[in-house]
Amino acid sequence: MQTRRIILVLLIVCLILPIAGATDIVINPVSSPNGAILLVVDGLGSSYFYPEFVPYDLDGNELMKAEADNIILIADGGVRVLDVTAPQPKTTPGHSILATGYSHANPSIVGFDDATIFDSAHKHDYLCIAVMQKGDFEALRAKQDIILFDSSNSLKTPTADLEINAQVPADVVELMEEWQNGLPCYLEGKEGIERYGAYNRWGIDTSDAIVRHMCNHYPNQKFLLTVNVGAVDVAGHYRGPEQYVKLIEELDGDICNLYCTCFENDLALIITADHGMSFRKTENGRYVGGHASDTYVDAVESRRIPLIISGPNVQIGIINETHGQEDIAPTLLSILDVTEVLLHSDGGTIPVKKYANLRVIADSPTEITLQREGVIIYSITDEDVTFIGLAPGEYTISTGRHTMSVNLDSDQVIEIEASSYDGTVLAAAIISVIMIGGGLTIREIIKE
Repeated sequence: MQTRRIILVLLIVCLILPIAGATDIVINPVSSPNGAILLVVDGLGSSYFYPEFVPYDLDGNELMKAEADNIILIADGGVRVLDVTAPQPKTTPGHSILATGYSHANPSIVGFDDATIFDSAHKHDYLCIAVMQKGDFEALRAKQDIILFDSSNSLKTPTADLEINAQVPADVVELMEEWQNGLPCYLEGKEGIERYGAYNRWGIDTSDAIVRHMCNHYPNQKFLLTVNVGAVDVAGHYRGPEQYVKLIEELDGDICNLYCTCFENDLALIITADHGMSFRKTENGRYVGGHASDTYVDAVESRRIPLIISGPNVQIGIINETHGQEDIAPTLLSILDVTEVLLHSDGGTIPVKKYANLRVIADSPTEITLQREGVIIYSITDEDVTFIGLAPGEYTISTGRHTMSVNLDSDQVIEIEASSYDGTVLAAAIISVIMIGGGLTIREIIKE
């Protein structure tokens, strides 16, 4: 008898209490990617291959451009953002910004909880994998489940190291160990710019092998693969604009297989850079490249970076707007339909998808009603709900006595305070009374 009374009280409490956690409401079906590859080409300035731009050296002389036909074809099948600026055109800050969506980011901020795209991905059960030749500082490595990186930061004597920070399938570890050991084969007998190209090719081929393996053996496991290839940057510093452009053209050929693998498996591919590259001519007529020092830091060629995105839910076209590197992180999460708020981000979501998601977070359970042009689309009592697959346009959100208009051209997160005059407070009070009363009842039953 006592047991039945305890169970009855507990059931009443459980039925009345709202279930914690976010609620997803699919308004229209969407084609979310099965994962994403973030390809960061170190030092790749969009001035050197975007059709709309002409690169100049620091004296105002026109420089040659790369024929990057394959990358432009990838862009033609997806979206290309025309004007994206790196606020800190340096390797470590650039990768920090890409990870956090914060324009003043540094490695310390990357190490904070809930600060990076990797933290958000982990919350949604993504496996985070990385292959990085540059920009692989400790805080960034710690956010990966597994990472293959070059600890030497040297093209003369590169060293591929493997770091495992979480439970990863044994065959994925074995595959990455195989490619770790394969780096010397790529570089054997190669010198000069040929060695630079082989170094990049190893990074791209390794990444393609990982993607194919994940798709073939773990089709239901979502993953985020971060890739950095570093030789374009090195060529810019030490080989002058001609060799720099030549290496971009080699990368343009190497990238095809990775793109095809992504396309065939409904994966998103995001191509960008940590910074660009500028050139000045010395007194002896030799060109020297740079991007971070006072000499180069303010040049448009140092700051202007590409952003090219393909994927099953990505629109096709050119976005002729000005954006910052800090916008890339929230945009990447948007492409994955992950409506998480990056803790320190000051970036916005670029409208690259065919639809938009709207997340509404209240401070307590309340009635949330979504309307468009006076027609109720959905109504639910909750404190954290995401409406998925909305057509761009004007919407109205009503919560208790509060109403607000939302111009939805990309994913948004809205935080609201539930009205103290609606039924939420009364419901909370009733729940509290039942919980207290139930607790006292259980206490009396136990005493008996």
